[in-house]
Amino acid sequence: MKETIVFQTDKLHLDDGEIAPAQVKCTAGEALEIRMGKHSGADIVLPDEVHIALAHADPHVHFRESVIPTREEFESDPYHPKDLNYEELLGKIVTANQNYDAFRGSLAALKGGVWLAGAMGNTPWAPVGEDKWRKIDDHYRKKSLVFTHVWPRLEPGVPPIDGQDEKDFGSTFGGSDLTDEARRQMYLERPGGIISYHNDKSRSDETLLEFKQRVNPPDYLLQPLYYDGGTVYAIQKDTLLLAIEAKLHCLLTRHIPTGPCLDMILRSRIGTEIILPAEIGLDYLYFNYEMLKDRETRYINYRRPALPSRKDQAQLIELLRDCARLRDPLTFIGSDHAPHNRESKIFKDNGMPGIPGTRVIELSHAIHMHLIHNHGFSYGEIDWLTSIAPSLYMAQYCSFPFAVGTMQDGAMNNLAVFHPDQPCKIDEAQLQAQLRDPHYHTAYRDEHLQGQVIYTVVNGVVYDVREDIISLNAHEPRLS
Repeated sequence: MKETIVFQTDKLHLDDGEIAPAQVKCTAGEALEIRMGKHSGADIVLPDEVHIALAHADPHVHFRESVIPTREEFESDPYHPKDLNYEELLGKIVTANQNYDAFRGSLAALKGGVWLAGAMGNTPWAPVGEDKWRKIDDHYRKKSLVFTHVWPRLEPGVPPIDGQDEKDFGSTFGGSDLTDEARRQMYLERPGGIISYHNDKSRSDETLLEFKQRVNPPDYLLQPLYYDGGTVYAIQKDTLLLAIEAKLHCLLTRHIPTGPCLDMILRSRIGTEIILPAEIGLDYLYFNYEMLKDRETRYINYRRPALPSRKDQAQLIELLRDCARLRDPLTFIGSDHAPHNRESKIFKDNGMPGIPGTRVIELSHAIHMHLIHNHGFSYGEIDWLTSIAPSLYMAQYCSFPFAVGTMQDGAMNNLAVFHPDQPCKIDEAQLQAQLRDPHYHTAYRDEHLQGQVIYTVVNGVVYDVREDIISLNAHEPRLS
């Protein structure tokens, strides 16, 4: 097996948005090498229509795997689940890990041209407390073929982890069942801290069940109607005021779904000392509320907080495009890849929704291309939103062997080789095999997408991802 793969391309994406011919050398574990112009001696000469860009960084995935603690670790951990004994916890972990794990998540990431994933801690043995978080983060890095960083989980009574973005699960549907006062106290205990949150906390004036009984909407519209744009806007406002009261250093709003919600964050950056990054939900840039009503896939496609209206989606896309043109370092895209099996997502016997969210990371590149083909984004703007800005943001919290987020000699060699116009035909059975995921299903199965990733390069390791995911220049992945 060759240790080095050399690509020749007419379309290398440079940091300033320019596209130029170049030869790119990829060696496992070594830095990027670029020779501008056309040269002989390449292993793979790419067709004119195929591009090479920086691979994507996805700061919001749910890889779902849980580390298995020993009985001693369970009993000595002050933050272990109090409603489960050790045997019950093991049962939940085994079930969760059979359904999905970090390795299968990394295969999906490679399929979508992703080299770096920020994983959420909503697992049975969650990354609560610094010791447990570091152990779980290390486990994910060893299991994954892409670089993976686990976000620590914010919980009451748990000391802050210095320098880390702690995820507030008290702000999310199906997350921690916290009172408003308990959540407020967590924030107040973290002056100068870094917190990220979902914007889909239940309303205090009416529960989801009470709303269903009052309105009685079709099942597939229950969450979009309950978590509407106004509700999300109000939750964002309340959380921002809480962050100001607590004197946080940074508050990241995750999977922003509408134009007014993004506009709130952008306007709030003026006149406040808190850093306010904005993560835009990938699904919201493709699906909107009006589309949902006409899709046969709507029962696996409902999202929370809510799918935007067509009008609110148009504003979201326009504001996002403006941020990319201004090279805003604090605004980027995250997928919220939610790979639970189909049975866990269907509506329950009482008509209440199961686990929300969609599988999307393996199709993320095609949705990025949707913004180019249909909404006037340039390649440079997509590179900024999906590769440069999120890579640099995540580099604050995890270390890499070389510089990231730049197409330069000596930088880390993370690349996506792709055909932007090739139809993306979704075959669920084929993807089940390629991603080693017997539960694979997708809300995008009937959509007409364009954009196919051909090779994904992670730290110089070249993966052919067209069919089965195969490394071309390394027997074992080398991530450090």
